[in-house]
Parts: sequence; structure tokens; C-alpha cells
Amino acid sequence: MKPHHTHQTRQPLHKKKEGLAAGSLVFVGDGQPEATRIRTHLYSSGSYELIEGFVLPKENQRCWVQISGLSNIMSIVEVAKAFSLSTLSLEDVFSTDQRLKLDSYEQYLAITLRILPTETTEDQQLSLFLGKHWVLSITEYASEVFLPAIRQLEDPQTKLQGGDSSLLFHALIDRVVDQYLVRADELENETDELEQLVITSPSSTDAPTIHRHKAKILALRRMTSPLKDILATMIRVEHPFLDKNTKILLTDIQDHALWLAEECEMLRETVSSVMEVYLSSLDTKMNSIMKVLTIISTIFIPLTFLTGLYGMNFSYMPLATYRWGFYGMLVCCMLVVFAMAYYFWRKRWW
Repeated sequence: MKPHHTHQTRQPLHKKKEGLAAGSLVFVGDGQPEATRIRTHLYSSGSYELIEGFVLPKENQRCWVQISGLSNIMSIVEVAKAFSLSTLSLEDVFSTDQRLKLDSYEQYLAITLRILPTETTEDQQLSLFLGKHWVLSITEYASEVFLPAIRQLEDPQTKLQGGDSSLLFHALIDRVVDQYLVRADELENETDELEQLVITSPSSTDAPTIHRHKAKILALRRMTSPLKDILATMIRVEHPFLDKNTKILLTDIQDHALWLAEECEMLRETVSSVMEVYLSSLDTKMNSIMKVLTIISTIFIPLTFLTGLYGMNFSYMPLATYRWGFYGMLVCCMLVVFAMAYYFWRKRWW
């Protein structure tokens, strides 16, 4: 599986498609594409079968074709032809920097989402297609995000196995949105901890740490902000492959999407406030240091005057001829120091 992204100079992704005709199938992404793996989930009420490779469903069966890896373009094109996908839809599949969007065609419904990064993979593009009795999912890398949906398909007691393809379509979208919700909760906890740390011990953190945390929030916000509009369109538009029950379920996901949008905006504002508090604490600390240094400098002004006065080369100076004159001068300097310190304390300058 592809490791996490390292800090390298990023090459222009769209350079690969420069000058090509519309609908040209060229992989546009970072690095090399993962090896293609195709699996077909055949299911109906009371039965489930997983087949390596692509097969068409039999009568009274529904299928979910799960494709991971974009290296074998021809194999993916063969599956796409079987479901009559347009060339423009396939072009979006191989252009892995697509924005979240919804496309409605006569023969199928297409939605583009993003799957959050895991311990073994980066964030990746998910292309979902819904047709009559079939669902097609295409991801850049193999991912375990859909394992709960597979377990539900295997269980004859669940509604998913005996339901329509749109029910599975909803379940896959729901799994992706669940990722977003978990990530938002994690970011909220991290933001609370960072806010508490900045208030109680600002020296324990720094501006780059706060900036990196803000970048995580903005990444989730950018990834999820179009979701509420996409779901609203799916619920509002009439499509033969989306029944009323599925639209009711999509309404629940839309509520989550609205919460995500509000949460990301709230976290963004909170982190901005945390940065302001952190910078303010730095100014306060600097002012405190400057105040102490100023007080010390002020105390030494009369002492410098006295030592400079008695450093002049006159023959007759007060106390200069007495054996205890030096110690008397030290006592005088100490009295000046204590008097000024007491004065500053009474004025609450110290």
C-alpha cells in the first residue's frame, strides 16, 4: 500500500493531460497508481457471494463491483462498458484531484467523494456509480473503510442483503461520512487540548504546531463543505434508481453533513482565536520581561550617579578620608535600592 506523503516538490498534475482530447483516459495523480484489483459482490435476499474479478449478476441478483487501484486502465474500461459508463465519467475516475460532485445520467448516478487517510494510505478519491441492480465503486488504493458494509451484505438478517442497490449506495456513502464525523470529533478534542494548553502553559506549544492543526481543520472543511449541497440535490432530484426509502436515509446523512460544516467552521474560528491568545501571551511575557529589566535599570540610575560622583579625582571628597567611608557609601547605596523597590511595590509596578 502507498505510504504517507513525504515533503517533496509536487509536479503539476494536469501537465499529463495538456493537449489531450476531452475524455482521454490518463492517470492524473501523485506517484504511481496501485495495482488494480476487481472484486464482485453478488447478493440477493438470503444469499451472498464474493468473486475475485468481474462477473455480471444473474437474474434476481444485485451486484457491487469493488475496484481498487488505477494501474490497469483497460480492465476498468471493460467494467465501465458493461455498465455503459460515459467516457467523461471515466476521465473523472483517473483524475484523482476532482472536487466533490454529483452527476446524473439517464442510465446511472455518479458521485465523487474523498476517503480520509488511514495508517497505510493517503486520502484518496472515491467514485461511486449507481445503476439498476448494480453499484460500482472505484478507489485509488485498497481500503478497509467498506468492511462494515461487506459484513452487512454477508449477514442475511440485515436489510442490506435483501434491499435494493440504492440501499447499498447509501451504506457506502454513510461509511465515508462516518469517517468525517470521527475525524471532526478528534479535531475537536485536539482543539480543546490545544486551547487549554495555550491558556495554562503557552510555553509548551508554538505557532507552527497551531498552524499545522489549523491546516488539518481546513483540509477537512475543504473536503466536506460541498457534501451538504450534493446530498440536498440527491434528495430533491427525481431519479429512477433512488427510491423514497433511500432518500429518507440520505436525509439523515445530510443532517450529518450540515453538522460537519458548522463544526469545521467553529473549529476554524476557535483555532484562529487560539493563535491570537498565543501571540498575546508572547506579548505579555515580553512586556513582563521588559518591565523587570526597566525596573532594574531604573534602580541602577542613582547608584551609577553616586559611584560616578565618587569616582571623580578631587582631593577633598566627603567620607573619603574616613576608614569607614567606603562601607558608609555601600550602606547608602543599599538604602537607595530598598527605598526605590518599596516605592515600586507600593505603586504596584512590581
